Amino acid sequence: MKQSAVRDFSVSEYRKTIKFEYRVYFALIFLISIPLATFAWIACLTMNIFKLKTVQNEGIFKRAWGHAQVITPMIFTA
Repeated sequence: MKQSAVRDFSVSEYRKTIKFEYRVYFALIFLISIPLATFAWIACLTMNIFKLKTVQNEGIFKRAWGHAQVITPMIFTA
């Protein structure tokens, strides 16, 4: 009886489920972090204008992508 239960839900199906769930969380976090990254980008831009420093400011989507890459694994390891 146990063997049939194991066959019903294989490891590959479990991995597909986890990958799908990871992608959904990643997409949601990415979309949520875009407005925050936009605010941070504008703040960094204005700080550079007033201080007259040429610090390289990464783009909005790169910053949001980085936040999603950091936050999503934290959710899955908790």
